[in-house]
Amino acid sequence: MKTIFALATALFVGSAFAQQPNNPKHMFEFNADSVLQGIFSFDKSKVRGGSPDNDTQLDLNLNYAYALPGLPQLQLGSRLNYNKGTVGGRGDFEDYGIEVGAIYNFSPGMSEVDLMNSIYASLYLGLGWQNNYGGTGDDAFSPGRKDEVLSSTIAVGKRFDLSNWGVSHLVYTPEIALENLNSTTGSNLEYSQNIQFRFLQFAVFF
Repeated sequence: MKTIFALATALFVGSAFAQQPNNPKHMFEFNADSVLQGIFSFDKSKVRGGSPDNDTQLDLNLNYAYALPGLPQLQLGSRLNYNKGTVGGRGDFEDYGIEVGAIYNFSPGMSEVDLMNSIYASLYLGLGWQNNYGGTGDDAFSPGRKDEVLSSTIAVGKRFDLSNWGVSHLVYTPEIALENLNSTTGSNLEYSQNIQFRFLQFAVFF
C-alpha cells in the first residue's frame, strides 16, 4: 500500500506542472525498494531476552537535484535518508541522515544532454545518526546507543522517460550504488560497506 501511495503521489505531482518536460531544471527522486521488501519479508530475528521479531524494514531516500543553467549535464543535489527496521543482533533501530552531492549526466549520440533519458553517475557525501533500541552488551548495538556516521555514496544508473506511456514528467531511474559508512563516535562498528540495487526508483522532472 505504501508503494502504491508513493507512485500515485509521483503521478499526481508530475501532472501538476505545466513547464515543458524537454528542458527540466528541477528533479525530485524517491526510492521505495525496501518498502516492498518489508511488505513481503518472512524473515525473523531474535535478540537475547526478547521475543522473535519480523525483519520488516523501511528504507526511504528522497533526493532533490538542480541542473545548472550554464552546465546542464551537471546537477547539484541533496538527499534525505531514513531507515527503520529490525535485524538480528541489533534489534530495533532507526537511522537518518542528510547528504549533498553532484550528478553528471551522459547522453551518448546526442549533441545536447537529455536529463530524462541520460546515463548518469553520482557522488554524495553526508552525515547521519544511528539509533539502536535493541541488542545486548556493551557494544555498537547496545540499547539506547546513538552513533554518528559519515557517509559516502557512489552510484551509476540510467533514466527512462515514461512520457511514451502517457505520463509526463515521471522518469524511471534504476541504479546501482556503493554506500560507505564510517563511525565518528568510537563504537565497535568502525565502518560498513554495502552494494544497493535500487530498482524501484522514480524521479519527477519539472
